[in-house]
Amino acid sequence: MNEIAAALEATALAQHLKASRWTYPLVNAGHILGLAVLIGAVVPMDLRLLRGDATVLWLRRYAAGGLVIAVTFGAMLFITQATDYLSNRWFLAKMSVLALALANIAAHPRLSELPPDGRQLVALLSLSLWPIVLVLGRMIAFA
Repeated sequence: MNEIAAALEATALAQHLKASRWTYPLVNAGHILGLAVLIGAVVPMDLRLLRGDATVLWLRRYAAGGLVIAVTFGAMLFITQATDYLSNRWFLAKMSVLALALANIAAHPRLSELPPDGRQLVALLSLSLWPIVLVLGRMIAFA
């Protein structure tokens, strides 16, 4: 695994990100923007689902767009220090909770088929997991 991480760090993109005064901060800002769009769509959608209102499911497309942006820019950040990240307990915890949050997303296409209690559980999990992902992401910098 460390060989793959080292190979990622040696790519031209990773080297450019490390050397550029502007590109890395812009990529970091892109990651944050994606998270803002994701959380900005998830929170109102899940709060409404908790009240039994499934009419806000149109917000899923914004959440998905934010997720794609965050993952794309997050991957670019990852390749700059892949070996360090793979040994960072906060990063590993973030990826684990992110996997749970993504698994929770799998229930969204079938939300209308779930009983109200099932929709509420999906919403509660989402409202819990995404903020944990954010906190764990911040902790990476302090390890």
